Amino acid sequence: MRSLVLLFTLWLASLPCLAHASEAGEKTVAVTTGFGTMLGQMVAVLLLVIALLVGLAWVLKRTGVHQGALNGQLAVLGAVSVGQREKVVLIQAGQEQLLVGVTANEISLLHLLSQPIDVAGNLSQNPSSALGESFAQKLNQAMSRRQSKDTTP
Repeated sequence: MRSLVLLFTLWLASLPCLAHASEAGEKTVAVTTGFGTMLGQMVAVLLLVIALLVGLAWVLKRTGVHQGALNGQLAVLGAVSVGQREKVVLIQAGQEQLLVGVTANEISLLHLLSQPIDVAGNLSQNPSSALGESFAQKLNQAMSRRQSKDTTP
């Protein structure tokens, strides 16, 4: 796609807009451009601007400039998929950790953790499992505590 846009732009740039005088003493003849040529140039410039915007968006996405929310005070520490479109996500917000359920239509707070999970310590102890096992264990513990509270009269 990029090569087609580049070739089209180069082709339009090569179209003559004005005739050049062969020597300084001769008359200069201006050639008026037709509507098709002007339209082609406008389309080429529009495609160039769109390509620049797409390229800039890609660069910003790759560098992660937009992910520095609140100077690092907001971060996703882990996520577990519990269905096709459902996830349970552990979020660090300042000094608090939140367990959030995310579905296609809703985001809801499941639990506010009283004891934060030390993610950095878990990563350094067992880098092969990264965050998965520890987060899954803590999630199972939190869910079992919540179920035990729901079943007691």
